[in-house]
Formats: sequence, structure tokens, C-alpha cells
Amino acid sequence: MRRRESGYAVLAVVATMVTITATIVVGWATLATRVQTDGLAQVQQQYLDEVRLSLLGWYAGELAQLDRSAEPPDPATVLRGAGVAVRWGLRVAASERLVRESVSYRVIAAWLPGEGDASILESATGRFTPSAGTRWIVVSGFDLQAAALAETRARLDRLARQLEAAYRARLLSDPSRDATVNRFRALRCSAPSPGEMPCIDDYVAIDASGLVRAAGLDPLLAVNAWGAPIEVSNGVDASPVVPFSMALRTATPWGGALSMFAVSAP
Repeated sequence: MRRRESGYAVLAVVATMVTITATIVVGWATLATRVQTDGLAQVQQQYLDEVRLSLLGWYAGELAQLDRSAEPPDPATVLRGAGVAVRWGLRVAASERLVRESVSYRVIAAWLPGEGDASILESATGRFTPSAGTRWIVVSGFDLQAAALAETRARLDRLARQLEAAYRARLLSDPSRDATVNRFRALRCSAPSPGEMPCIDDYVAIDASGLVRAAGLDPLLAVNAWGAPIEVSNGVDASPVVPFSMALRTATPWGGALSMFAVSAP
């Protein structure tokens, strides 16, 4: 009888050991799976961070071209332009040209689809709605285009101040100090005197206007932040009466125009 009870005890111990061992094995397997999953998530996030940088770099390099069209670029164009290698089924989508605070821009979303992915970028609004379990990033061109717009306005302002300084210098060099003479424009257009600003009846690119030399303009300000020319006129849009003015303008990539005026001293 004791031998039988002893046998039952041994079997009980063995069963307990088997259960404990199985629990440990399952626990380690679960932990290993979790570590593997967490590791994959980290690698995928690093990949998406690299994609973000690539998209921003491409956008910055294409500021003058990317937002010319209202239509969104297709995914293949985005991936090729940004030099992104597709991994884990990466998907991208770009919005239509959006407008905020006089700035035109677009939004680009990139995501690693989950099972049954239904993620979507609303083209007309730039709003991205990811599916559950989707890893994603969104890149906006607003800050890039806003900075280019601000820089362009700053260049127009500097040009206007330089033209006004040239005007004052001409005024002060004239003993008569005649305030009724328009020193933004030569008195005789066919034969400007040395130092006079040439007659520019219609808008002309600054680097072709002769003003860089005549008014001492900074040639580095002859183009806007997108690389397009800044134009000048002392005919069209300029005031031929006191206070005299000279008109400056330049185009944005999305078809708008920025303008500013250099105005004679009172």
C-alpha cells in the first residue's frame, strides 16, 4: 500500500514539474515573441523616420516646382523623387494643393499598412486617417513654403530700401533739391545721365534692367527664394507724380504675385 501511495506521489511530482516546465516554456516563448515584435516596431519606426527626412529633403529641393500644379503627384513620382526604397509594403499619398495664410502647399502621408488596411489621405483637406495598427507619418510643406514666402518678401523690402537710398542720394547731390523731379527715372530716357536710373516702361527682370549698376542694388537680391526673377518697373504701376515710386514684383510657384514699392522721400 505504501509503495502504491509512493508511486502516486512520484507521479504527482512529475506532473507538477511538467506543468511548471510547460509554463516556463510558454512564458519564454511569449517573451521572445514580444521582444521580436517590439524590435520590429522599433526598426519600422526608424525606417519611417528616414522616410520623413527623405520626403522633407525632396520637398525642400522642389519648392519651385512641387506646388505649381493643383493636382497631387502620384505615389510613384513621390517615391522616386524622394529616393525612398519601399519596405514592408510602404504606401504614400499626396494631397491636392492646399492654401493657408496665403501659402500654397501640400501634405504627404506615408504608412506601413496593417492587416485589412483602410488608411486614407483626404486629398482635398490633407487629413490622414490611419487604420488600427498602422504605423505612419505625415509631412507638410507649409513651413517650407511659408519660409520661402517670408524670405521673398524680405528681399523685396531690401530692394525697395536700396532703391529709396539711391533716390535720396540723387536728391541730396542736386543743389536745387527739387522735390518735383522723379529720380526713380531718367529725365531723358534716350540718354540717361551717369547715375540716373534708366527708364523701364514695363516690368523687366532686375538683372536685365541696368539698376544693379545704376542704383547699386545687391545682385543677390535679383531672384526670389524660389529662384524666379524679381522684376522692376518705373513705368507700369509706378507713380509718375509726387510721391514718386518704383514698382517691384515677383511670382510665386503657385501663380500668385508679390509686389512692393520703393517710394520717394517726402
